[in-house]
Amino acid sequence: MAVTRCHLCEEEHTNRDRYNADDLAGGIDCPICFQPTCRRHLSTVRWRWRNATRETASARICRACKSAYRHREWDPLNREWIT
Repeated sequence: MAVTRCHLCEEEHTNRDRYNADDLAGGIDCPICFQPTCRRHLSTVRWRWRNATRETASARICRACKSAYRHREWDPLNREWIT
């Protein structure tokens, strides 16, 4: 799913014009803050499900949410955070 803008690129005035169509095409809406984020500003977080299988999974979220550890508030009853 492509995005048309990136909220982090807009905050970085020096890098504002640097993102290109490929970065936006690889972007998604962050599942934590629901803001559009380009591919350059996405980070991967991993967790282990707390069910009987204990399988690991991952998701891409914006760097701002990862830096603020907001992903750890995302479904803490079912997810054991690795990153």
